[in-house]
Amino acid sequence: MITTWFPDDPLYNRYYPDNPAYRHYFEFEWGVPSHDDAQLFEMLSLSGFAAGLNWRSVLNKRAAFRRAFANWQLERIIDLDVTSLQNDPTIIRNHRKIQAVRHNAQLVLAIQRHQTFDQYLWQQIGYQQHRLIVSRYADLPRTSTVGDQLAATLKQAGFQFVGPVTVHAWLVTVGLIHARPDQRGLVRPRPGKTNLPT
Repeated sequence: MITTWFPDDPLYNRYYPDNPAYRHYFEFEWGVPSHDDAQLFEMLSLSGFAAGLNWRSVLNKRAAFRRAFANWQLERIIDLDVTSLQNDPTIIRNHRKIQAVRHNAQLVLAIQRHQTFDQYLWQQIGYQQHRLIVSRYADLPRTSTVGDQLAATLKQAGFQFVGPVTVHAWLVTVGLIHARPDQRGLVRPRPGKTNLPT
């Protein structure tokens, strides 16, 4: 159970006490470093769907997104039919965003021929978890230097829907940028060692 959190976080205050899916999200996912490529890709994709909308709308459809996108199995995503997905009323039916998921899946599969997506991301941020220290949800910045840099790198590599705001939010969500007030998910530096993903 979370005992320390942002007092002004509307999503937490509304859903955490009674919604099991949100309880799991806040306790074990938001801001906790993930080393699972499927989850990292899921959160990148959901962050893209949230662009211009809000995170609550996307999270409320998370189970539907998982069904629609083959439980985020990259090898299956690249064969999905965009038109069929666009006709699925249970997800956000934005053609460009759906197409971006399939396109980005192809790029991640190409990365995985050489290293995991997790390793690739940590490499891009210098193998160091970045840290935000804020006491209110309203004070969380919408962008960051590391997010700007990674957004530019991903865009140059061909990724779609990876603007600075989207990428920063994604990095915070998957814990490469640490912002949790309860310190869970904080990667503590080891003397003389880099913080490699495990």
